Amino acid sequence: MNRVRWLLAGACVAMLVCGLAGAWAGADERPLARAVIMPELIPSITRQLVPMTVELPAGGAGLRAPKIKIVGLVHCGGDGHGGAWALAVAYPDAAPSASNVLSAADCHAPLSETAGRLAHSAGAPDWVEAIKAHATWTPWVLRFAVADAAGAAKSGSPAPSLKQLEEFKSFPTSNLHILPPPGQQNRFDLAIGFLQSSIVVAVFPAGRAGNPQPYLKRDPMLDAEIADAPAAANALADAQYGFINGLLRLYAPAFEIPLQLQGMTQTLVARNLSAAGGDNTMTVAGQIELGNVAYNATVACAGEDLRIRQVTLAPPTVNCDTNDIVGRLRCQGQQAAMAGTSGALGAALTSIYQGQGFHYSTVNRPLRFMLGDIEFAARFEALRSSSRGSTVSEDGRVTIERSGPAPDAPR
Repeated sequence: MNRVRWLLAGACVAMLVCGLAGAWAGADERPLARAVIMPELIPSITRQLVPMTVELPAGGAGLRAPKIKIVGLVHCGGDGHGGAWALAVAYPDAAPSASNVLSAADCHAPLSETAGRLAHSAGAPDWVEAIKAHATWTPWVLRFAVADAAGAAKSGSPAPSLKQLEEFKSFPTSNLHILPPPGQQNRFDLAIGFLQSSIVVAVFPAGRAGNPQPYLKRDPMLDAEIADAPAAANALADAQYGFINGLLRLYAPAFEIPLQLQGMTQTLVARNLSAAGGDNTMTVAGQIELGNVAYNATVACAGEDLRIRQVTLAPPTVNCDTNDIVGRLRCQGQQAAMAGTSGALGAALTSIYQGQGFHYSTVNRPLRFMLGDIEFAARFEALRSSSRGSTVSEDGRVTIERSGPAPDAPR
């Protein structure tokens, strides 16, 4: 059961597919998954983006060095048009990076005041530049541009002029590798929309989305999900059941489930699982093997947290229609015995799992993704599940860590 729950959680956070995209893409252009990054998580993400080296245009900004380094970055809210404002701090490229140089309160301070404070702080470099940055996303690039800037310097060290720098950093968001092995060859396109205090990320099969914009805006359903999220949640995620079933086929065609039954450790083998659902209901179906016997299994979940209600096992269908009367009776007897055994085993599994929420965490199996040449690892701790139509949702806590330059990824 835990393996299936991990895959459901992984589908939701894999926001964050060439070979599989054709199978996962439906007739419409709905995203495979959509995540909402809530205000509590955004500061953690922006901190992971720095330090960030920026190449300057030749002869620009009046600097001898061709690079500067962004050492601080803080999100300052949406611009009302799908973009966002941010505050950044730039140092000379050779200067040591600083930590925690900005806070959200600095978004409301004059740039010259922020630059002056940082320039005269302990360990500051020769000059400091405070930048009001504008973040925008258009298919399929995330861009940061200078909207305004102010510099401050120690005596005799003039600060550069970055007001005319315009775009200073961009991150492609198409053909991204998100899934761990054996799905690392698959590729996704990520669309990003900035709400007033949250960020929406929609995941599409690579090269399949014509117009992702409608999925990046506020709507009544999204507002209801955000308002109803548990207090400890910092992210919401939705995934289509078809996407989840693709992950099940890829990562869990068969797996073992250790089980304590009547004082003995038994090993069940689950195969060929698939999930389907509707409003506040979800059913996972497949085969469960015990010894040499394979049962057809269903796990029925219901309610606002998709809690397990019942595990049902049925014996495999056998045709007992034969002219051999003794053989037919023997076959029918075996079927009756297996029906009793399957009923007892299903009841035992129900007693073990009944009432548990059908969700899990990816804490020990992080999902990895790239922005530019930086690799990140995301871990998801699920708090609540729900199902609506053809989509399953998870509310939970996400932690994102920068894990350094990525190893060579397949192209």
